[in-house]
Amino acid sequence: MLRTIFTLITVIIVTFIASSLIIILGIFGPYTKIINCLAKFWTNSILFSAGVKLKIEGLQKIDKTKSYIFIGNHQSHFDVLSVFSAIPLTARFMTKKELFKIPVFGWSLYASGTIRIDRSNRDRAIESINNALDRIRKGLSLVVFPEGTRSEDGKIHAFKKGGFVLAIKGEIPIIPVSVSGSRFILRKHSYRIHPGEIKIVISDPIYTKGYSYQEREKLSEDVRNIVIQNYDEHYNEGSI
Repeated sequence: MLRTIFTLITVIIVTFIASSLIIILGIFGPYTKIINCLAKFWTNSILFSAGVKLKIEGLQKIDKTKSYIFIGNHQSHFDVLSVFSAIPLTARFMTKKELFKIPVFGWSLYASGTIRIDRSNRDRAIESINNALDRIRKGLSLVVFPEGTRSEDGKIHAFKKGGFVLAIKGEIPIIPVSVSGSRFILRKHSYRIHPGEIKIVISDPIYTKGYSYQEREKLSEDVRNIVIQNYDEHYNEGSI
């Protein structure tokens, strides 16, 4: 319980500090080095306060001169923190519109160039995809959790197709990311933090040039199978 209280206090403090600075410094651009450093400060501070250790495999597969769409499984809020912390590129998430309404934090999402997605409106969703594509072409990488919500049972469920349509449309390489162990740090519908290790496996890029829109289902299944293949069951046998 003390760990949970300590983490909550840390979240409140570092979110306010980092968000406020990002809002101010965002006037110089959303993807500057200082904005990236503040975002890393935010994620790393929360991971440290929660007693989370990251084990990362496959970083050498990332070409730091290129942009990617990182696609991974989703079990916990700590997936967002751990994957962002692990990626050595300027990266942002496709984030549901509701988060942008949160005072200070939501404003910092705008200032940091996070991609806003409206899942309830198809036309606006397409607009978001086009906006993301434009930013990726300028050097941004994108992180997508295509299950749409956090898995409660640890299983990797069906992937939604938005990120794959974006990758095909822009001929952007996809890097599958397998996240293991995060659901035992913080379960869905729970507020209690449990220290532990999260394993992240970064797979070889899948180059989407030559894929057609009609092949989005195949591409989705190919990526999902890779994520499942590298999903470490050893990290998912624990209990709370």
